[in-house]
Amino acid sequence: MNLRHLDCRSWFRIRMSAVLACFVIGAGPALAVEVGDVPPDYLGKSSSKTKIHLSESAGKIRIVTFWATWCAPCLKELPVLNAVQKKGGASRIQVFAVNINNRQIDFRRALRKLKDYEIEFVYDYKNSVADKYGVEGIPHMFIIDVDGRVAFRHVGYNEDAIPTIVEEINSLLVKNKLVNSEPET
Repeated sequence: MNLRHLDCRSWFRIRMSAVLACFVIGAGPALAVEVGDVPPDYLGKSSSKTKIHLSESAGKIRIVTFWATWCAPCLKELPVLNAVQKKGGASRIQVFAVNINNRQIDFRRALRKLKDYEIEFVYDYKNSVADKYGVEGIPHMFIIDVDGRVAFRHVGYNEDAIPTIVEEINSLLVKNKLVNSEPET
């Protein structure tokens, strides 16, 4: 065996491994939307297939949560967010519940059960919006200030966190002078 030949072959393998590693790293999931970031505007389509954008509710506190029909914690979170929507009022708060990881037929079935909710339900076809937000677990909530930046972010659902979330929303209502009466849950 020629030692020099093995060395060239080894160097070639090392260089190719480095190049492939760069491609793999570059092909990873999108970076998560963090507190302080301006999130993607497009959220998906409503049940009537209307395109839904965050910018359409500018001037309000916006809450975007990602959920699925099979996710038990998500189904516990939705009534809480609906109560926030009702108490906060449509002129001050808009909740968007973005459905992911479901077939559209399952989404439509779920909406029949949730028909009395005041939340804007949105369908994320192929999870493309969730990918842009960097969602890896659900429920995943973003509370967006009037200035269009993420003010708070929560992953998962815990009933003990509800007072904190309400306090965060109230702080944004006060900060933005949107206070008539505070939302309660």
